[in-house]
Amino acid sequence: MPGRALPALLLALCATTAFATPEPAPPTPPIPAARDIAYPGVIDLRLDVSDTTRKIYRVVETLPVQPGPLVLSLPKWIPGEHSPSAQIALMSGLKITANGQRLEWRRDPVEMTAFHLDIPAGVEAIEITLDQPTAQSGGPVRIAVTPNLLIVKWTAVALYPAGYNVDRIRVRPSLTVPKGWRMATALDGAVVTGDAATFAETDFQTLMDSPVYAGRNLKTFDLDPGGQRPVRLNVFADEAASLAASDAQIETHRELVRQVDKLFGGARNYDHYDFLLSLNPDIGYLGAEHQRSSENGYHVAGYFTAWDKAFTGRDILAHEYVHAWNGKHRRPADLWTPDYTTPMRDSLLWVYEGLTEYWGDMLATRSGLFTPEQMRQRLALIAATAQAMPGRDWRSLRDTTNGYIMNAAGGTGSTAWIRSLDYYEEGQLLWLDVDTLIRERTSGHKSLDDFAKVFFGVDDGDMSVSTYTFEDVVAGLNAVTPYDWAGFLNARLDAHDKAPLDGLTRGGWALAFSDTPTGYFTAYEAAQETQLFTFSIGLDLDEDGTVKESLWNGPAFTAGIVAGAKLVSVGRKAYSAKILASAIAAAAKPGARPISLTIKVDGGIRKIDLPYHDGLRYPRLQRRAGAQDWLEAIFRPL
Repeated sequence: MPGRALPALLLALCATTAFATPEPAPPTPPIPAARDIAYPGVIDLRLDVSDTTRKIYRVVETLPVQPGPLVLSLPKWIPGEHSPSAQIALMSGLKITANGQRLEWRRDPVEMTAFHLDIPAGVEAIEITLDQPTAQSGGPVRIAVTPNLLIVKWTAVALYPAGYNVDRIRVRPSLTVPKGWRMATALDGAVVTGDAATFAETDFQTLMDSPVYAGRNLKTFDLDPGGQRPVRLNVFADEAASLAASDAQIETHRELVRQVDKLFGGARNYDHYDFLLSLNPDIGYLGAEHQRSSENGYHVAGYFTAWDKAFTGRDILAHEYVHAWNGKHRRPADLWTPDYTTPMRDSLLWVYEGLTEYWGDMLATRSGLFTPEQMRQRLALIAATAQAMPGRDWRSLRDTTNGYIMNAAGGTGSTAWIRSLDYYEEGQLLWLDVDTLIRERTSGHKSLDDFAKVFFGVDDGDMSVSTYTFEDVVAGLNAVTPYDWAGFLNARLDAHDKAPLDGLTRGGWALAFSDTPTGYFTAYEAAQETQLFTFSIGLDLDEDGTVKESLWNGPAFTAGIVAGAKLVSVGRKAYSAKILASAIAAAAKPGARPISLTIKVDGGIRKIDLPYHDGLRYPRLQRRAGAQDWLEAIFRPL
């Protein structure tokens, strides 16, 4: 009967649907792989950044083309940024025309920084225009435009044709800045007409590696007078008075250049070098390396005028300068790519960044940017932070090299447990371990400085990239003094039991704690606008009492105080860092009651009795009686 056939048919259809195998969507259109051939023609790239009121970048890019499919890419994997950092979220106003007719583009559905289009017959060039905002306060991208200063990163505004090594693409850049502003950059051949500068033709890779700073107030200092390869310090500030540097201060920066020359045996992998330094609170603390320049941002205007107080971040210039050797010329093999679409891998950042952090601090001390005592106090804070790191229990130092790729934005709130970019400062401790071991094994006749000369101080004048591997690093260390360096490094990179403090111990010093902070500790708190009770109750606090970090399994964390909570009162007194410090000190007295805290969290108010009685703990280094003081030798100018 027809009435009985219908259910059978529905069952058959349902069975067919239930067991059908899904078919994957067809692959996305291919993005041509980079080839080591020259791109035909020269790109003309014009950027206008003169509208600082609306903070708009206007771009006109003229690109020679041939008929057929074309893929345009915005740089994504940018050398030195260690992550897919394309500013694609801000890229906007994209229009492409040819012979006055608009060409439609299609964004790649997987690679969001790639744009597909078809070039019609008879078209020899296309014009690309962008009208895009710059970063706003509180967003994921660093502020680049202020009323007195702007930073041009060409990687945010320049599209390139996929399918070519970026060093085989030629480009003519020009830049228009606000009226009366001055510029500094490593780009060559600037021809200035009014407020516009046209630079010499260069390759796309060099352009992307050559940011421009522009501002109302600029002062340039010659750091290598009479040198064949000029080194300049270009300082921008909101007020001209902030540029008042003493002769002694500039001589300290010149000594930095001399000390770096001695470290790398006189080899320089550039034809000229420009430090670009901004003294602006909106742009803030900043460091980025380039072959012939570096971006350096200081968070306060008093870099020169508050020299004795605002010193904690002064090593940034030394760090970024070292990258001209370690990172730009000599680079880990898995961090070199032929274009900006091919993914990079960060496995050797403990060398690229950790060793640079070590030498940056040592060179800052040798040149006088830090005093030896300030450096010892800085090392104490670094060592104490590494020792307190609970995340080591599950995650190795080696794995932290993946941190930027995993989470470039940061802001997790449990950094000590999740771990962050520890290959910088904990990597520095690792290399202190290496340095002191070399010195001990050779009775002071050899050091990590010798490794600097044979491994990085090479190819004088060469600005190309020379790659290295883990095995190359081991071989370089063995050339200084034979040892099981592979086993030594692997053991420390994969350790879970303890922080790498052997370098301090072997260096003649021990990590200790007292109830009063060091000068560096206090200056660091002021610069970071933070209050560090990390080594006592386990809290890192904003100045208003908001918890920035609660040390995983620390006293406060165990009591239920987590990141985002806010300390309202201590006992019966409104919160202040001074009152909290007094309460922690008082709780260390015999028979003292727990510390009484009131916190605001999750929209409510909670009272907590914190059973902590070990007092205030601030890190410092303590001399080990009878031990060789290798730190003194390491800090000594060459």
